[in-house]
Amino acid sequence: MKKKHWFLILFIYVSVISVANLAWNIYFLATKPLSAGGIFNIAKDSVVEIMAETEDVGVSYGSGVIVAKNGTIVTNAHVITYKKLGQSYPFDKISIRLIDEQDFREVNIVKYDLDLDIAVIKLTCNRNLKAIKIGDDSKLDYGDKVYSIGNMSNYGISLTTGYVAIPHIDVTYNEITRNVIQCNLTISDGNSGGALIDQDGKLVGITTFRLKDQSNNIIYGISYCIPVNTVMEYIKN
Repeated sequence: MKKKHWFLILFIYVSVISVANLAWNIYFLATKPLSAGGIFNIAKDSVVEIMAETEDVGVSYGSGVIVAKNGTIVTNAHVITYKKLGQSYPFDKISIRLIDEQDFREVNIVKYDLDLDIAVIKLTCNRNLKAIKIGDDSKLDYGDKVYSIGNMSNYGISLTTGYVAIPHIDVTYNEITRNVIQCNLTISDGNSGGALIDQDGKLVGITTFRLKDQSNNIIYGISYCIPVNTVMEYIKN
């Protein structure tokens, strides 16, 4: 075989190896799971602190998630309401704080449902807002890694990690039965209304409540979240 043919074969061989290596690197980067820090950086600008105020009751805190660039924020109904003499009322003033701001911004209540424990509030402002990417809770499976981002213990937006214990289960809480996601995940009171994020950085639920044992002590390390499909259906309707 002539020398130039050997060079041609060698050139083709090297080219094929280079293209295959490039394709593998692209595939590896595209399928490599995000780190916890990567998840937080993707979602943190879409999660807000909530402060609810009424003169008779005082101040309460929670979390919310921006689900649309127009300022639509979802949270729990119990974050923006309080009980008095057995009746529930909305707080007089609801404010939110973005992660990169020092001051709170007042928002309006759009609607809420106490049975679903879902509330929609609206922020009107002249800055760009980052809406969180919406996932699909029907794709969750046992053992899937999940992340909670919210205003934990009112110390600001923070991150905790855990796993899906049961993708969907009916749980009775405060005499109301809801279909929720059970997670091995640590949350606190300030996490209510915050984001449950999957491994792709997408919203799959809203962190909502913990249960108590027979001695009325909070069971730590197990949390319950409203599925995102339920949340988005309520927003659309």
